[in-house]
Amino acid sequence: MNARRRLLSHLLPSLPALPALPGLAWARPAHAALPDLTTLELGSAGRLGFFAQDTATGRTLAHRADERFAMASTFKLLLAACVAQGVDAGRWRWDDTVPLHPRDRVPHAPTFDRLLPHGQASLAALVQGILVESDNPCANVLLRHCCNGPAGLTAWLRGQGDTVTRLDRWEIELNDNAPGDARDTSTPRAFAQTLQHLLLGPGLSRSARARLWADMQASQTGLKRLRAGVPEGWRVLDKTGTGMAGAVNDVALVFPPGGRAPWVVVALQSGSQAPSEVLSGQLADAMRHLVRAWG
Repeated sequence: MNARRRLLSHLLPSLPALPALPGLAWARPAHAALPDLTTLELGSAGRLGFFAQDTATGRTLAHRADERFAMASTFKLLLAACVAQGVDAGRWRWDDTVPLHPRDRVPHAPTFDRLLPHGQASLAALVQGILVESDNPCANVLLRHCCNGPAGLTAWLRGQGDTVTRLDRWEIELNDNAPGDARDTSTPRAFAQTLQHLLLGPGLSRSARARLWADMQASQTGLKRLRAGVPEGWRVLDKTGTGMAGAVNDVALVFPPGGRAPWVVVALQSGSQAPSEVLSGQLADAMRHLVRAWG
């Protein structure tokens, strides 16, 4: 707990006080394609959706940015932000507790299994579980307690101005990623818009953003994805997602060195039969292309 407080105290002063940026209006600014991403796609025989925005200038780089992709566990970052916004509004507190039951368990439950013997868990612990370890039953518990289910999270997203992103099912069914199925999907552009609103803009309080930033930084699930594509001295706060049919995803805030403003980067994949390790490497390569273009 002391280590977490130190991390929060480190992050809170570094939260940027961003001005009204060109990209915040999200009126589809002119963007350049990343031709190298087509080559990456050919190498894995799947689709790669990519959208990045430099929050200092509003410049964007996009590839398949308006196509739908299964979110897989990247939705948990949106769920965490929904919980945080509820704390900001006084609907609940971080130390409020939620009952846990053995019937709640679904596969991939590292945090849940540690918390279950206590019979309950705080909202803070559950949010930390979904961001740091991508715990599935913790996500379901939060969906039920704070959102009234997947449809409730979708309704909340509409209130944030996101007319595209949708959650329809619970963990672990939402990872199916069947071809042509719009359920549990977003587009790279829409996801990036919402991330900027919530994690850099007015969607959350400064303290709530710092908490989510700390949990994202503590996660180790993305070490071989976007994080692997930045040089030493850069910082990446991310949330990964992995599903069926090549859904190997990563969404991130990327901080160049020298106190430069962050980039919002969303990379979603689908349709490849390549191993997860190969697709993770593809995300790292996409990040390298972006660094070369903007770095």
